[in-house]
Amino acid sequence: QQPRPHTAAAMGIDKPKASKTKHANTRRLPASKNPYIRVLIKIYRFMARRVTCPFNKVILKRLMMSRNHRPPVSTSKLALALRKKSWSDSIAVVVGDILNDERRVWLPKMRVCALRFSAAARKAIEGAGGECITFDQLPLLAPKGSKVRLLRGKKTGRTACKSYKAPGVPGNHGRPKMGNRENAHMRGRKHERARGRRKSRAWKVKA
Repeated sequence: QQPRPHTAAAMGIDKPKASKTKHANTRRLPASKNPYIRVLIKIYRFMARRVTCPFNKVILKRLMMSRNHRPPVSTSKLALALRKKSWSDSIAVVVGDILNDERRVWLPKMRVCALRFSAAARKAIEGAGGECITFDQLPLLAPKGSKVRLLRGKKTGRTACKSYKAPGVPGNHGRPKMGNRENAHMRGRKHERARGRRKSRAWKVKA
């Protein structure tokens, strides 16, 4: 008996090369409607295209990230990052917010570029003789990212990340979701929140 020939329907589909290299999860535009961020993206998209260095491409990518991926950085972390004498004339660049650390009394003279400075952080940096730079000024000062230290905050520093682990398991330090703390046997989101307890759930019992 002769073997059956392979038909076109039984064979795989050869996809075009463009579909193999396209990354669907890469942002092309930010979710933010902030006009300042939109203008910065135009600037750094031009710089990434015309300047032959990866620095501007990294800034462009981070500008389009969500706020969870742009965590804040404290002034004490900036001082730690610029602690060496060879780094004293560098510009610390943070695509995010700069917040003041009240525990640190003394700050060195620093040049910092960030999306936003809190009022206390700006006062502390400028009070130490430093300079607060915006991202539209940075391409004029360091178009190729020379003498620049690119920093990021801790992504898992927010409170929600403390509950991501398994509380009660040895070796895990997760925070348990306590819920109703007055009654230990009724902890959680659902207890005593349904009918009779809220007007939005049929009725509410009057005391």
